Amino acid sequence: MDRLHGINVFLRIVEVGTISGTARDLGVSTAAISASLARLETNLAVRLLDRTTRRLSVTAEGAEFYERCKKLMSDLDEAEQSISRIGREPRGKLRVGMPSGLCRMWVVPLLPQFLKKYPEVHLEIVCSDYVPYTIDNGLDASIQVGELHSSRLAMRQLASVAYVVVAAPSYLKKRGVPKIPNDLLQHHCLTYRRPRNGLIREWRFLENGQEQHLAIDGLLTFNSGEALVSAAASGLGLIQVAEYYASQMIATGQLVKVLESYRAKGYDISVVFPQLKNVPPKLRVWIDFLVEIFSSISWQRKS
Repeated sequence: MDRLHGINVFLRIVEVGTISGTARDLGVSTAAISASLARLETNLAVRLLDRTTRRLSVTAEGAEFYERCKKLMSDLDEAEQSISRIGREPRGKLRVGMPSGLCRMWVVPLLPQFLKKYPEVHLEIVCSDYVPYTIDNGLDASIQVGELHSSRLAMRQLASVAYVVVAAPSYLKKRGVPKIPNDLLQHHCLTYRRPRNGLIREWRFLENGQEQHLAIDGLLTFNSGEALVSAAASGLGLIQVAEYYASQMIATGQLVKVLESYRAKGYDISVVFPQLKNVPPKLRVWIDFLVEIFSSISWQRKS
């Protein structure tokens, strides 16, 4: 740092033309400027300036040193400005993970808005039916569902979703509408095997203020929420899923809700990311984008 200071002082002396003028310009004493120049010349073992009581002139060595240092300082200023701009503006590659269903139905359709607003952010989106609890494998952030398991991660809640039981109108016309959860034992039900642990998910209902679990012997079993919804829309039977999987088909009438008075809470949806003292702008705007789009979705469960 002392060497860099000495170079800056030398450049200012050459540009101002006098040591006293440089001292005034930098707000220090003339003695301090002279001492800084003397240290620089001693370190370089060369005389940079010829000084008399009347005039100051640059030596041949000083002229060459000035030109090189001027370019060096210009490059340094440009580098500082470039890095500072990166630190303030959203730009660069961002690798994010999320469940496939949320990705396809609720995030991807709104990506044009994000990319139009932040054209310098280059997204890599990793979709999976099995989203790990961590954000390893080079991810900068991940949308996770359910309980969070790592205290090392920062979290921002995006939404809460409830479970719904749905079926195609054709199925309900043929088999009838269940009135209470136990009626499901007389119906064709389609079940879901959790990719995370390989277990069949029990159906959840709220009865008399208490959550009840019902083990269902499924006619068909899937390990994909989207496949489960597609099968129900084809008239194969009843399903219970988090509402975001089925909301679009519910809106178009392809699926119909039943047992609404027994609806149970599903889970929270959150975005997790490393605990950082300074969150990079590209990550900050991505998180804000997710919060915005999830705040207005139709299936958001209000507490």
